[in-house]
Amino acid sequence: MMALTFGQALACRDRRQAALLLALGVLMGTVIVVAVLVAFPDSHAHALNAAGAFKGTPITGVQNFVEKLKGSLVWLGGTAMSLVIAVVGIMFMAGHSRAHDVAIKTLVGLAILASISGIVA
Repeated sequence: MMALTFGQALACRDRRQAALLLALGVLMGTVIVVAVLVAFPDSHAHALNAAGAFKGTPITGVQNFVEKLKGSLVWLGGTAMSLVIAVVGIMFMAGHSRAHDVAIKTLVGLAILASISGIVA
């Protein structure tokens, strides 16, 4: 049987106090967020409407940036999928026992990526 030393007792108390302070901080943050949402229920919608977020033409600079970002993501995704397909092919040729599992997960991931625009809309 091991005796509890003074240092170990202090360490346990410090951990409990840290956990208590963290829980108290999370609780206070939640209370503040709820109070702000109750006090100003539609303020975010009014701010977006005042900024013209839901009407008018899109900002061309932002639209160009988003189009270039989409193109870069498609290129990156195509490159990553090519690499994954090559690795899975090498796994099949080497006779790896989990090659079928990885191939099925790759196909499911590819199907999800191909249909992401429909899922988002």
